[in-house]
Amino acid sequence: MRRSLSLLTLLCAPGLLGAADFKRDIAPIFKSKCYSCHSEAAGKEKNGYVFDNLKRLAGDIRPSGMIDPGRPGESPLMELLTLPEGDKRHMPPKGSLSAKEIKAMREWIAEGALLEKQASAKPSGLAPSVKVAAVEAWTSLEGKVISAAFEKLEGGVVVLRMNGKPYRVPLDKLSEASRKQAAERAAAAKKP
Repeated sequence: MRRSLSLLTLLCAPGLLGAADFKRDIAPIFKSKCYSCHSEAAGKEKNGYVFDNLKRLAGDIRPSGMIDPGRPGESPLMELLTLPEGDKRHMPPKGSLSAKEIKAMREWIAEGALLEKQASAKPSGLAPSVKVAAVEAWTSLEGKVISAAFEKLEGGVVVLRMNGKPYRVPLDKLSEASRKQAAERAAAAKKP
């Protein structure tokens, strides 16, 4: 019972319900606070990071990357943004992000750090038979939560899509609730 309540709390927590949008909330932060040192347009790519080339940025959004999707507490970017201003590693080097900007960044990463908005409902113009998977929270046995869309179930592996890339996760590495969630999504996908 306690586990069910914890998972329910995680799923209903702010930031896991699709509140942060890259184009609307995050790109403007990168542009105003980061482009002067981290953009192709400015000709500066300090430490190899750029935020104005989405293809390159997507390469830095990965487990154990600069932006660890679903894990703001494990993302080096969040650490750099929240260090005290006197710390030489604090970013940006001059000034800080506002509390609202930090919150948006944390929510965006917690939701999977998606660069494109993923619809949970059928977009207009698609054939009625086309279904778009919603981004959902998935919990590991250790209690770590990621946000990803269900793609398919293959034997003992669930394929989840995060940032447009498929990730194969063994079912035995997921919590009981997430294993059940995978089975339900697979059953629903088989229905016409």
